[in-house]
Amino acid sequence: MSTLRPLALLVTSAALAACGGAGAGSAPTAATPEGGPSCTAAASVSLQPGQTQTLTAAEAACFRLAAGDGAEYALAGYDARGLEASRAGQAAGSLADPQYTVADATHGAARSLSAAPSATGAPRRPLDVRYASASALDAADPFARTTPWRAGERFQVKPLEGNQPVQARVVAIVGGFALAVVEGDEAGASKVLEQATEALQFLAQRGVPLLQSTFSASTPSTSAGSGQLLVLATAYDPAKGAGATWTREDATGAYSFVWLNLNLRPGKGDGFAMYDHASYRLKVLGHELTHAWQAAWLHETHAGGDAAAQAPAWSIEGGADFVAMDLLRRFLGVGLGSNWKWSDHLEPSKESVIYALEPSDARGRLTWGYYDASSLLRDLQGRLMAAGMSPEAAMAEVSRGAVEGWHGADGDGGAYAGLVERMRARLGAAWDPAAAVLLWTASQAADDRTPNAALANPTYYDVASADDRYGWKPAAEVRAGAGGSAAVSQVAGGSFYVRVKGARAESTLSAASSTPDARWMIVRVR
Repeated sequence: MSTLRPLALLVTSAALAACGGAGAGSAPTAATPEGGPSCTAAASVSLQPGQTQTLTAAEAACFRLAAGDGAEYALAGYDARGLEASRAGQAAGSLADPQYTVADATHGAARSLSAAPSATGAPRRPLDVRYASASALDAADPFARTTPWRAGERFQVKPLEGNQPVQARVVAIVGGFALAVVEGDEAGASKVLEQATEALQFLAQRGVPLLQSTFSASTPSTSAGSGQLLVLATAYDPAKGAGATWTREDATGAYSFVWLNLNLRPGKGDGFAMYDHASYRLKVLGHELTHAWQAAWLHETHAGGDAAAQAPAWSIEGGADFVAMDLLRRFLGVGLGSNWKWSDHLEPSKESVIYALEPSDARGRLTWGYYDASSLLRDLQGRLMAAGMSPEAAMAEVSRGAVEGWHGADGDGGAYAGLVERMRARLGAAWDPAAAVLLWTASQAADDRTPNAALANPTYYDVASADDRYGWKPAAEVRAGAGGSAAVSQVAGGSFYVRVKGARAESTLSAASSTPDARWMIVRVR
């Protein structure tokens, strides 16, 4: 429908929503049965709808699938190299994107089909945080502020780009926040500033208490002398994001201020009408303020030994979107377990369109952070809630664990808990992070399609299939017994799923990866 056109920007410009998939392969045709399986089965899979089974790499390479005429499965895969590096206390470094092949091997070697479109076609989203250590400051640096900002005050400040100070004006003081605008960029941006003021009012009243319970009771500031956190609105290239957080650490603490891009508004880009809402400013500012709390909490609780600057994108950016989307949910009055029909809100004129961005854009690109990682973190929050924790306590546990990394700064059992240790403390020592990623992936494929509540996304309705254009779709499709195969690409450290259609007779399937650290899970959807 015509109202969807502006949302086509979600895949290529979704960084703007935070701070700033692979599509289906061609379907196989029937092959003439001849001979037996081309491999010796290492496992058998016989599932009822809603049941799952994890597979080792050897089992995934050749497994029998029970007869199931009309049955549908999702085979989830995950590149766990980054996770394994964290467990060993090592940096993952730059990893090549893995390649996968999923094939039917029932009647011998499968025929190759068209490769699925690359999942890496969209540009990687830039990080929106910058860190600096103690150094000399001049008077135009916000970190050097010695007194509180006052409403209407004009002051000199270093610009986002360049070194020559520019004049800014304080638009509003809202609680502990000072909203200012670079005066040279103010023309035509009055509505953005009004929306930002409304967003800050909500954040001061309801966002700060949530951020304090999630991280620390203290409130981050731009300088000790100001006691306020500066939000500085300016205009810059929208491709560089909708906001940014600059943090400076010294012996006394971590200090931050936020940039807000005035160019995310109608008339500044194709489809930007969808950003013309206070809800969008709330999403952006909630994300950036979370960065300030992340840095302050790590500095406070980890004695500067595990700085936010060292955190990977999935944890720092995914964690910021995780909190920001929850703040947005509260702003819009959407229940955490309301199974919200996001595809009914893909209309740029609706303020609620902003809350539909996550299910629209998440594709399993976990290492990219932002919406993809946020979706996983919310899944983990839900599983802690199912174990008896309150939403706020579960959010705190997941958020703190995420910014510490999978296994803490020093690997498994290191100096800091890390997400894995925190989850195991609540869900048992057997909790496996790779299996958790696979279960999250499988639940996106099976959401609202099975009787198993563990395979549902309780926040968003039918995340994979509710809309033909958006949502996390299968990377490819393979029909059991038909002799076809599909090639799949996904970013390093990401997950994906392939739709597998059942056959009337028992079939043999094979799944392989270019990396030995691939993990697999199959779920029967119907």
